[in-house]
Parts: sequence; structure tokens; C-alpha cells
Amino acid sequence: MPSELLITIQDAGTPNAKVVALSGELDESNLDQIRTQLDPVLTDVSITKVLLDLTGLQFINSKGIGYIVSVHTHLSKDQRVLSMAAANEAVMDVISLVGLTSIIPYFATMDEALSSLNS
Repeated sequence: MPSELLITIQDAGTPNAKVVALSGELDESNLDQIRTQLDPVLTDVSITKVLLDLTGLQFINSKGIGYIVSVHTHLSKDQRVLSMAAANEAVMDVISLVGLTSIIPYFATMDEALSSLNS
């Protein structure tokens, strides 16, 4: 049975940027769902900054981490930027453990992350 994952994509209030809010659990059972919903954002080269709002994400496993790395790699090829913000303690433990914050900018709060999009 697939894990519950809610994905909300919205304008970031700054040109060429999108906020992707993830709520629930990100694992192999819902990778197809997130790919389907994020592909239009990833293939639109006018979008230069993508911010993952992790506020509502309760769980992520290695497959979810792998997907985030693939999104980062895809965007980086076109000098576009992926950043992450506001993970809870459990998700942050996983993100830190695998060293994700050393390759993808991470912000403790959404306010910090959103202001970084304007720079």
C-alpha cells in the first residue's frame, strides 16, 4: 500500500521560482506520483529556483533522498537551483546523515528560504 504524500506546487512570490511543499511520507511507493507532479516544473527552463518546503514531511527514506538528488542534478545541469527548508527533526536527521545539506542549500525556516530566492 502506497504511503500518503501530498504535493503542492505554488509560485514563490518571486519571478522564476516555485515552492514545492511535501506533506506525508516520501518513499519508493510514491516516487511515480512525485515525478508526475514535478516534471512540468523540472522541464520548464524558465523556472530557475525550486524550493522544497519540508514542513509537512514526516518520513523520507533512501529512495526519497535519491529522488531529491536526481532533481538537484537535473536542475544543476542548466545552472538552476534546488534548495530545501524547514524539515522536522526526524527528516533532518536523515538528510544530515546522508550529507544532503552539503550539496543542496538548506534553510531552517521558510522565511529564510523565501528571502534567499529573492537574492
